Amino acid sequence: MKIKEITIYGFGRWVDQTFSFSNSNLITLLGDNESGKTTLHQFIIYMLFGMTKKKCDFYRPKTSSKLGGRMIIDHPFEGTVWIERLDASQVQYFANNGEERDEAWFRKLLGNMNAEAFQSIYSFSNQDLAVFQNMKESDISELLLSIGLTGSAAVYKVEKKLQSELQKQFKPSGTKPVINEKLNEIRAMDKQLGESKRLEKSYKEQVEKIHTLEKKHTLKKAQIAQTNEQLEKEQLMEKILPVRKEMQLVSGELQELADVRDFPLDDQEQIKTLYIDINNINRELESQQATLDTYTKKKKDLEIASLQNEKKEQLDSLLNQKAEITLMRERQRTLEQDYSYKTREITEMIQEKQIHITADELEQQELPFYLEKEWGSLRKEQENIQDKLTGNIQKKEQLLKEKSRMEEEQKDLNQELLAEAHIKELNHRIEAYKQKNHQDGRQQKNMYQILEKMIQEKQKQGRMLAITGAVIALAGALTGFAADIPWLYLISLAVVAGVYYFRRIQLQDIKQLKQQRESPQQNHPGQETDVTEAEYQEAKEILEEQQELQRRLHSLEDRLQHTRSQFEANEAVRFDLAEQQNSLEENVVDQQNQFPFLQTVNVLYWQDIYHLLQKLIQLTNEKQSLEKELDRVTERIYEFSNQVKNWFKTNGLANQTNLEEMMLALEDIQQHEQQHQHELQQLTQFIMDVQNKLTVLKQKRSRYVEERDKLLKASGTESEEIYFEKQTRKERYNKLYERLEELKERLQILIPEEWQQELTDAPLEAENYYKNKKELELALADYEEDLEQLKSQLAEQRLRIEQLESEEDISLQMHQLAMEKEELEDLVRNWAVQKTALRMLQAAKNQFKDKYLALVIETAQIYFKEITANQYDTIYSPAAERSFQVENSKKKQRFYVEELSQGTKDQLYISLRFAINEVMAKTSGLPFLMDDAFVHFDMNRTEKMQKVLRRLAEEQQVILFTCRRELAEAANGDIIHLST
Repeated sequence: MKIKEITIYGFGRWVDQTFSFSNSNLITLLGDNESGKTTLHQFIIYMLFGMTKKKCDFYRPKTSSKLGGRMIIDHPFEGTVWIERLDASQVQYFANNGEERDEAWFRKLLGNMNAEAFQSIYSFSNQDLAVFQNMKESDISELLLSIGLTGSAAVYKVEKKLQSELQKQFKPSGTKPVINEKLNEIRAMDKQLGESKRLEKSYKEQVEKIHTLEKKHTLKKAQIAQTNEQLEKEQLMEKILPVRKEMQLVSGELQELADVRDFPLDDQEQIKTLYIDINNINRELESQQATLDTYTKKKKDLEIASLQNEKKEQLDSLLNQKAEITLMRERQRTLEQDYSYKTREITEMIQEKQIHITADELEQQELPFYLEKEWGSLRKEQENIQDKLTGNIQKKEQLLKEKSRMEEEQKDLNQELLAEAHIKELNHRIEAYKQKNHQDGRQQKNMYQILEKMIQEKQKQGRMLAITGAVIALAGALTGFAADIPWLYLISLAVVAGVYYFRRIQLQDIKQLKQQRESPQQNHPGQETDVTEAEYQEAKEILEEQQELQRRLHSLEDRLQHTRSQFEANEAVRFDLAEQQNSLEENVVDQQNQFPFLQTVNVLYWQDIYHLLQKLIQLTNEKQSLEKELDRVTERIYEFSNQVKNWFKTNGLANQTNLEEMMLALEDIQQHEQQHQHELQQLTQFIMDVQNKLTVLKQKRSRYVEERDKLLKASGTESEEIYFEKQTRKERYNKLYERLEELKERLQILIPEEWQQELTDAPLEAENYYKNKKELELALADYEEDLEQLKSQLAEQRLRIEQLESEEDISLQMHQLAMEKEELEDLVRNWAVQKTALRMLQAAKNQFKDKYLALVIETAQIYFKEITANQYDTIYSPAAERSFQVENSKKKQRFYVEELSQGTKDQLYISLRFAINEVMAKTSGLPFLMDDAFVHFDMNRTEKMQKVLRRLAEEQQVILFTCRRELAEAANGDIIHLST
């Protein structure tokens, strides 16, 4: 859930102000002191959860009567939600569709969370840190545990408040708590009520006697009164007899304890405390002395088990070479691998290229710088000769084919030639036709011109077709030759064939047109000729063909003669090439004699073999270098191994199978030695600490003994045993004295003042009291028989009046006593409720601790480690007799919370708050508010906190209120500046 915008109608110093929060999850509100950051913080909580009327009045603006505002929230499931609050009671909630919703719907969106829970998990400020800073050291661990359980100090405050309230209400021993005072008041009132009832009874009897004496005024009445008085004395004597006997026993015992009557008890608590303290110190001294003896013995044993300085230096020297030897061993393995790889690579290259040369020959082989150029010249010469021979052979075959073809063609032409007589006959026929036939000149001329134009047009088309076809065929042939594409030759041949076919057809058409042009248009009627026009044309064509054959035959003879000349020249070239080949082979044999591995290799590949040999020689040189370095590394490792073995032998230890095991054994020995040294240092420190403690304890015991002796001397005793014996007797004396006084008070209450001296000095024989009482009772019965009726009436009447008067006072006391008891019951009930609440809270803490504390501590540990830059990487939660601790695992140091600096305490507190937010609130996604919570952070840990805030902002919206500009700018979020 994100807060998108807040509009403040009026709240504290803010009036008619709007703040828009961007899409960034990390929002920083930057402002100086008194700029309204805390007020804005409280406004957000007010908009989400509301406030009491009293608190709303506190935040009511001085310059406006309006109190309230509007908030726009982006909820992941409900979309945009609007909240509008006015004062303490008016609130409206609107869903994304504009529909108004009730408070239960909005509380469900917040996960049914109230303001206290929100501030416990999602909100904290420097005020929380201030409370944390002002606490006693002994309470810090308990506070951090409560924070780890609930997210704030709320549980801690409630628990302390309950304990304080319970202490104020009741203590098993004490008078100041309310219930204790109430119990004392009730006991006093109950005692007073009992005394009132006893006095009531005595008062009735006295009134009855007085009325009886006033009514009778007779002797009988006097006798009755006298008898009654005597009887009362006897009864009272019998009643007080046990008290008097007890007084006699108490007085006797007090006489025996008279020697401690003036013994002072003012310092008994102090002497008792000193006695206990001295005994505790003596036990502590014995324990510390036993610990000192144990530590001393352990130290001696460790000193005996530790290595001597010379052996330790040798061990350190060997282990100091471990890194070098480890690198050497790694280098040795690498060199062995490289050497093996080079050897395998050389062998594979020789086998792959099938070069008849060995690895030893390669090591001795040298390649002059000019050899590559020389072999390249031989290769080029060989290639040139082969190309020329190939061309010569091809040309020879071509010339032979051409010669055969021309000879065949010559033979065919000779066969087509006519005999000389036949040619003469044809000439005679043509001449005869020309003499005898005359055509119409104009008509023949016109026709001749038309046909001539047609023939020229056909010839022009034929030339164009031939040129185009030749160009296409030539281009295709050249492209096929250049790109080595055989099918282009076929296309070229097809183009040539097509051109030839169409050209042939055109030639036939031209031939027909020529025949039409040459033939006469018509014969003159009535004229007879010996040669027809058809014969004329036939003869003419035959003669033309014979002429063409003669021309072709002469041309063919010329070409045939040229071909014979080319063939002879080609044979001369082939002879020269053979001479060059022989010279080349002599040079090749010379090179093969110098380099035998070339005997099976064609000279065309010698230059490639040269480059391959260069590569092989380079690899061989590299292999030799690797071999030298490997020998050096192996020798160094062997030397170190001998040193280690000598050390093992010198110290009487069994040699291990290999160097690695020996190095591990040396490291174990060094580790044990370091552990011994560390333990020795610890034991030395422990011994010093114990000796210091012994000194302090002895000094403390001396002060206590001196103070005890002063008190014993002041009390007149020589030892504690005598003092405690006299103390016991003095306490017994005081109890007996108090009992005697109490018995005297009882006698004073029971015996009237005028009888006290008489009854107190009377003998203690119980038989006389019983006999006298019986006699008086019989006499009194006789005296009262006569006046029984009148006395009863008067006595009953006055008794009733007195009872009514007396009962009003007693009932008031009883009513007050009942009221006090009811009030006591209410106090006890409230105390029981608070006691039960405290036990339930402690049970809930234990249950919560079992369920969540481990995860909370683990998560807080991650934050604390990052914030403190790995200074502290472990947090230990409280155990039965241990408070919170943090540890630096690298230095193996643990610190209690009270031992940390104030800044580190704050960082631990904040880490726990972050952990609670992450563990307890993963599903709600509510914004996280922080108000100037990093006041004790240095720059380094502030930078770490910035990274934590940015990571926290990836999961939920974080709103930071701060006055530190560098923190706001480095937080890499959106900054809203608050002006003062």
